Amino acid sequence: SVLNTTLFSNTPGGAVIAGREATLELSGQFYAPGNFTLTSSDRRHRLQWQEPASRYEQLCHEINHFAWCIGQNRIDSPIHSLDQAITTLAAMDNVRQQIGVTFNEEQQP
Repeated sequence: SVLNTTLFSNTPGGAVIAGREATLELSGQFYAPGNFTLTSSDRRHRLQWQEPASRYEQLCHEINHFAWCIGQNRIDSPIHSLDQAITTLAAMDNVRQQIGVTFNEEQQP
């Protein structure tokens, strides 16, 4: 697999995941909700999903889940817990430290 990323320019964000039975093509930004096409390897079957709304309106999925959690008297998501989110952010901070990337807010005056 290959992943290219940068903080310094806007790059294409699509992704392709190819398997033995099918290929999944994600258009737009692969890390956000959006359109996708799933095609069988023999190309006889194809499923397309068109995500309604704009990039920021897609946050409605997170809002709906948050409302569900509140309705269930949950203080944490069973899908992506606070501990998982903190672990992910810590890993990202570790990578930033290793490659020397700091945010303006982190720099000493």
